[in-house]
Amino acid sequence: MEKLPETICVALNLKLEKIAENHAEDLLFQINSHREYLDQFVDWTKFNNTLQDALEFVNRSQLEAKNGESFTWAICYQGRAVGTISFNSLIDWQNKTVMIGYWLSPDVQKKGIITHSIEQLIERTKSYFNNYILKCAEHNIRSNLVAQRCGFKFIKKIENGEQICGKWYTQNMYQKQI
Repeated sequence: MEKLPETICVALNLKLEKIAENHAEDLLFQINSHREYLDQFVDWTKFNNTLQDALEFVNRSQLEAKNGESFTWAICYQGRAVGTISFNSLIDWQNKTVMIGYWLSPDVQKKGIITHSIEQLIERTKSYFNNYILKCAEHNIRSNLVAQRCGFKFIKKIENGEQICGKWYTQNMYQKQI
């Protein structure tokens, strides 16, 4: 298990910071402000209702990072946390494979934040990994376009691959090999 970068400078006003308790309040604000929007694409908002919930997520993420199971960065734009990007559990250190997950406040979408964050994340971690996987629901058009813009190759469709708010969706799986 290697030590992943805790901070990644993506652009002048954009950096990825290893998730910490100081990000919890901003992230909860974004979730509460955009719950209905996020519920179209993710299934975890129901578990994030209070500051205590957000802090528990941060603490769980830190423990998983310490154990080498996953790693979560807060996406910090203009000094505030507006989403997260992560190598989801379980990181496959032996086969140098990670699965990327992310979410971003709709307030700051269409600025290239996720595209540039993924590009820099890969650039800064390519000495550890050579196989990056990204899965997203078929109806999540923006995430599918992000995968394509970042040079990921479409691998396959996974029928009933993701449950979001009680409904099953087909997932598209993308891969980028370095």
